[in-house]
Amino acid sequence: MQRELNTKTNTRFQFARYWTIRGFTASLIVIAALLPVVSALSISFWLDGEYNWREAALELGVACLTLSLIAYPAFYLLNWESDQAQRWDETQQDFRLLIDQAVDMVFLVSLDGRIVEVNQRACESMGYSKVELKNLSILDIDIDCYLHRHPKLVNQMQNGESITYQTRYRSKSGNRIPVESRARMASWLEEPHYLEFVSDISHRLEVEKQIDESREALEKTRNILERRIAEHSSELKRQKQSREMAERYANSIQNYLEKLIDSMPSAIIAVDEDHQVMQWNIEAEKMTNIQAKMAIGEKLSNLFPALYQHMQSANSSKDLLQQSLNFRFNTRINHENRTLEVMIYPIFTLREEEQGEVIRIDDITEKVKIDETLVQTEKMLSLGGLAAGMAHEINNPLGAIMQSTQNIKRRLSNTLARNQMVAQEVGLSLDALHLYLEKQRILEFLEGVMISGERAAHIVGDMLSFARPANQESTQVSLQDALDAAVRLSAKDYNQRKQFDFRKIEMRKTYSPLVGCVLAQKNQLEQVFLNMLINAAQALALNKDESFHPLIELIIRREGNMACVEIIDNGPGMDEATRKRVFEPFFTTKDENVGTGLGLSVSYFIVCEQLGGRLSVESQPGKGCRFTIHLPLVRTESSAQDAHDEQIELPL
Repeated sequence: MQRELNTKTNTRFQFARYWTIRGFTASLIVIAALLPVVSALSISFWLDGEYNWREAALELGVACLTLSLIAYPAFYLLNWESDQAQRWDETQQDFRLLIDQAVDMVFLVSLDGRIVEVNQRACESMGYSKVELKNLSILDIDIDCYLHRHPKLVNQMQNGESITYQTRYRSKSGNRIPVESRARMASWLEEPHYLEFVSDISHRLEVEKQIDESREALEKTRNILERRIAEHSSELKRQKQSREMAERYANSIQNYLEKLIDSMPSAIIAVDEDHQVMQWNIEAEKMTNIQAKMAIGEKLSNLFPALYQHMQSANSSKDLLQQSLNFRFNTRINHENRTLEVMIYPIFTLREEEQGEVIRIDDITEKVKIDETLVQTEKMLSLGGLAAGMAHEINNPLGAIMQSTQNIKRRLSNTLARNQMVAQEVGLSLDALHLYLEKQRILEFLEGVMISGERAAHIVGDMLSFARPANQESTQVSLQDALDAAVRLSAKDYNQRKQFDFRKIEMRKTYSPLVGCVLAQKNQLEQVFLNMLINAAQALALNKDESFHPLIELIIRREGNMACVEIIDNGPGMDEATRKRVFEPFFTTKDENVGTGLGLSVSYFIVCEQLGGRLSVESQPGKGCRFTIHLPLVRTESSAQDAHDEQIELPL
């Protein structure tokens, strides 16, 4: 558009420039043609005093040739100027046609509001001719005088910005046309003007009005629908709240029942009439290692085949009047033999129709072991009483044997005066008799009888001590004596079924003389030591190598105010998992009917709970076991050596 304005600015000078160049060119041609002739005639007349027409003719020919040489470029220049002017007019005409073909109205307005130029679209929309519009001011057709009333927009255009605004134009017929103008500054004849592209937005405003009316109608409809929906929603909300309350109550009851079932120590399994699982609590997951989400909907025969087989057997033998079932069976769970007790109850509908069963499974393995242990304990108590009675019965002949042996040795002595007197009465030499007894080793035999009697007395005393009830008060007990008593008891133990023999095991003792006494019951300490010795012997018996030398080290030492007892074997040892569980009740790595799993747990209870000490174990596979007992020492000044000076007495 700026180029168009510059073109219009120079148009008025084109006509004057065109004829000025043509006149100047014609003058040059005439001057160029006449100048040689006049010059030749003047020179000839000046030299000869007369005109030489021959030379003048020659010079005229030269002048004509010169004229033709000059006229051709001048003619070409005149034609070129004519073509340029024609092309300029065509460019102006094309540019005006281009503006007139614009869809929007185009106005070129001076700064004082005078309309300088318009296009054909503006004339058609406003009903004016171009001449009429050019004689008007923009304020004559702009009803709102928008730019005049908003000087800030004018400042924006003067700063080079484009603006867009809406106003109303008045047409020649008086109609008001809503328009949208996009304006900016432009140069025309080297003067600043407003260049505006104006669009008739009547149709758009009508459409917007229709849209607003439609929106208003839609809003009214929406309000009506919202009111009705709100009423219906309130009713639905009330119903939903009632339903949610019922569902929450039902869910709470269901969750409560599920938590109740999951918190039970028994495995609870519910099945339908086709034995598909409907309920599977946490204990059932632990027992079978199958999660509930994997078990629900599956056949019981696929999940727990052993249980299903025993159920089928129990159902086949069930009485017709019997509703529930109760049976026990043994199975392997997690690579362990377990005893399970099963109770089955039928599920009935409101019509008293059976639609499934509830199965309660209890792992009674520990209970069975406890029952067996109680039976064994009763037997041991009976045997203990029998052993005590037998010990008392053995004491009487043993006492007579030892007393008689002592009397025989006393009567054979040659140092007593009574023996000398009786020998003289019968004519016997005691010295000769004593020499005979020595040569025949009879005195050695009598000494062997005394030693064997003393050993038997110790054994009977240990049996009586171990068989006495444990409700007696604690006394000061020598650890050395208690450990030696346990060793003597273990030396008499050979169990063919357990296949261990203490007589084949080397006992290596290391007792510190600085260790005093502890406050305990001697039979309790003997029980602890005996359990550990038996456990070590059973471990050593696992090695069947003939070159293997079984060894048990017994160490007693002092650590501050504590006595430390270590029982070490060179057996196969144990792994970390077994070591952590070795003091658990009923935990055993032995075969069934070989051990109850209570020996070490009872020892742990006695040491830690009753004696206030500590019991620990260290072991690695292939490196044996080290059991360490720490017991508090009695704070006395007495020497531990006094405990070894006891005289041998017959147990009473």
